[in-house]
Amino acid sequence: MTMGLHPMRVFLHFGALSGLGWLLDFGVFAILSEIFAVPGFVANFLSSYAGVTFVYFVSLKMIFKRNNMGRNIFLIAYWGFQFLSILFYSQVLEMVAAALLAVPFHQLGAKIIITPLNLISNFLFMKLLVRSMRREDRTDDQ
Repeated sequence: MTMGLHPMRVFLHFGALSGLGWLLDFGVFAILSEIFAVPGFVANFLSSYAGVTFVYFVSLKMIFKRNNMGRNIFLIAYWGFQFLSILFYSQVLEMVAAALLAVPFHQLGAKIIITPLNLISNFLFMKLLVRSMRREDRTDDQ
């Protein structure tokens, strides 16, 4: 976590950045699910990787002040966590979408419903990952 920032501020900054990643994710999801009729589980899986990869690179530098982008082990660990997370949330999305079947754009509604839980779990994992990075990999002089 960045030095000098209250944990809630770090979460809010991460949340704002994740919002941009979510817009990327949601846009790809909408195109895949609504235009190309890709099943929700598959569409969510593909679109989520676009969003989380964006959030990983930008949040490391801007929020957590780390310069570990060239270290493959951290990206692989992040993608590994995301693989499990996306599998889980894609399954939840399918269940929520089935419950909303009578609602127009039920898959998009389900995506919106599961997003807050996904945000929290992604933030918690990112904090753990950043803590495992060496202190000298910081990008600032804090």
